[in-house]
Amino acid sequence: MPTNKIDTYDAVYGSPIGQLGVIIDSQSLTSLDWLSGSVSIMAPISRPAGEVCDSLDAYFTSACDVPDCRLTLHGTDFQQRTWHALMAIPSGQVMTYGELAKQLNTSSRAIGQACRTNPIAILIPCHRIVAVNGIGGYMGASPQLQIKQWLLEHEGAQWLRTARH
Repeated sequence: MPTNKIDTYDAVYGSPIGQLGVIIDSQSLTSLDWLSGSVSIMAPISRPAGEVCDSLDAYFTSACDVPDCRLTLHGTDFQQRTWHALMAIPSGQVMTYGELAKQLNTSSRAIGQACRTNPIAILIPCHRIVAVNGIGGYMGASPQLQIKQWLLEHEGAQWLRTARH
């Protein structure tokens, strides 16, 4: 969810769809927050924060799979298992909640909850999980669906072309 704890960020990255707050713990990324309002871009204050910003530059330039960044994930075992499965979905491809649920031997609702608690948007690409009949949710709220739509379009997701017809 969008937030504005500006004093806690190691960088504020200006993306085409809004500012992203980068939080580094030691040498690893722990959070990438969508920021609400008009938060100013802030240059990285550490090498790891700079590496995250470079990875985001690569993604927003070419919609490529984001280069590996060191991540520290704080969540339940199930959430972490889900987030790792999300990172295996290539750019431009999607899975349904049900497909990922079957792969992880769980329910679609559990997948949705794990996606909702994803602390590292884009790098853990929960936007690549869609409903069987449409785009599904994003960040637990409907206004953010425009972000999900933009990310999928940026990646050239084939699913979007067929889902509109």
